[in-house]
Amino acid sequence: MAGRTAHAGERLPAVPGVGAIIAVASGKGGVGKSTTAVNLALGLRDLGLKVGMLDADIYGPSVPKLLAIKGKPEMLGGSKLRPMDGYG
Repeated sequence: MAGRTAHAGERLPAVPGVGAIIAVASGKGGVGKSTTAVNLALGLRDLGLKVGMLDADIYGPSVPKLLAIKGKPEMLGGSKLRPMDGYG
Protein backbone atom coordinates (compact mmCIF):
# COMPACT_ATOMS: atom_id res chain seq x y z
CA MET A 1 0.00 0.00 0.00
CA ALA A 2 3.01 2.27 0.10
CA GLY A 3 2.62 5.23 -2.18
CA ARG A 4 -1.14 4.81 -2.63
CA THR A 5 -3.40 7.84 -2.41
CA ALA A 6 -7.03 7.83 -1.35
CA HIS A 7 -9.75 8.35 -3.96
CA ALA A 8 -12.93 10.31 -3.24
CA GLY A 9 -14.73 8.72 -0.27
CA GLU A 10 -11.96 6.15 0.33
CA ARG A 11 -9.96 6.04 3.55
CA LEU A 12 -6.48 4.59 3.78
CA PRO A 13 -5.45 2.83 7.00
CA ALA A 14 -4.00 5.11 9.68
CA VAL A 15 -1.11 2.65 10.03
CA PRO A 16 -0.17 0.74 6.86
CA GLY A 17 -0.67 -3.00 7.31
CA VAL A 18 -2.93 -2.57 10.36
CA GLY A 19 -6.61 -3.39 9.89
CA ALA A 20 -7.94 -1.97 13.16
CA ILE A 21 -6.77 0.01 16.17
CA ILE A 22 -8.52 -0.31 19.54
CA ALA A 23 -7.63 2.27 22.19
CA VAL A 24 -8.24 1.57 25.87
CA ALA A 25 -8.19 4.83 27.81
CA SER A 26 -9.54 6.61 30.86
CA GLY A 27 -9.04 9.92 32.59
CA LYS A 28 -8.51 8.11 35.89
CA GLY A 29 -5.74 5.86 37.07
CA GLY A 30 -6.14 2.45 38.66
CA VAL A 31 -9.30 1.41 36.84
CA GLY A 32 -7.88 -1.62 35.00
CA LYS A 33 -6.96 -0.19 31.60
CA SER A 34 -3.85 -2.32 31.20
CA THR A 35 -5.60 -5.47 32.42
CA THR A 36 -8.49 -4.82 30.03
CA ALA A 37 -6.12 -4.15 27.11
CA VAL A 38 -4.09 -7.33 27.77
CA ASN A 39 -7.21 -9.50 28.14
CA LEU A 40 -8.65 -8.01 24.94
CA ALA A 41 -5.40 -8.64 23.05
CA LEU A 42 -5.12 -12.24 24.29
CA GLY A 43 -8.78 -12.89 23.44
CA LEU A 44 -8.31 -11.57 19.90
CA ARG A 45 -5.13 -13.66 19.59
CA ASP A 46 -7.09 -16.73 20.65
CA LEU A 47 -9.53 -15.99 17.80
CA GLY A 48 -6.60 -16.31 15.39
CA LEU A 49 -5.90 -12.62 14.84
CA LYS A 50 -2.46 -11.02 14.83
CA VAL A 51 -2.27 -8.60 17.74
CA GLY A 52 0.21 -5.98 18.89
CA MET A 53 0.07 -3.68 21.90
CA LEU A 54 1.62 -0.31 22.67
CA ASP A 55 1.74 0.63 26.34
CA ALA A 56 2.06 4.41 26.59
CA ASP A 57 1.80 4.49 30.40
CA ILE A 58 4.75 6.60 31.54
CA TYR A 59 3.97 6.38 35.27
CA GLY A 60 3.69 2.65 35.82
CA PRO A 61 4.00 0.42 32.77
CA SER A 62 2.20 -2.73 33.95
CA VAL A 63 1.78 -4.43 30.55
CA PRO A 64 5.28 -6.00 30.75
CA LYS A 65 4.32 -7.46 34.15
CA LEU A 66 0.96 -8.73 32.88
CA LEU A 67 2.62 -10.38 29.85
CA ALA A 68 5.71 -11.63 31.76
CA ILE A 69 8.04 -9.63 29.47
CA LYS A 70 11.61 -9.23 30.72
CA GLY A 71 14.41 -7.05 29.40
CA LYS A 72 14.51 -3.78 27.52
CA PRO A 73 13.37 -2.99 23.97
CA GLU A 74 16.01 -3.07 21.22
CA MET A 75 16.33 -0.57 18.41
CA LEU A 76 16.13 -1.65 14.75
CA GLY A 77 18.10 0.57 12.41
CA GLY A 78 18.10 3.44 14.88
CA SER A 79 14.50 4.50 14.23
CA LYS A 80 12.25 1.56 15.17
CA LEU A 81 11.76 -0.62 18.22
CA ARG A 82 11.84 -4.40 17.91
CA PRO A 83 8.52 -5.70 19.30
CA MET A 84 8.87 -7.67 22.52
CA ASP A 85 6.95 -10.94 22.75
CA GLY A 86 4.70 -11.98 25.62
CA TYR A 87 2.41 -15.02 25.34
CA GLY A 88 2.85 -15.13 21.58
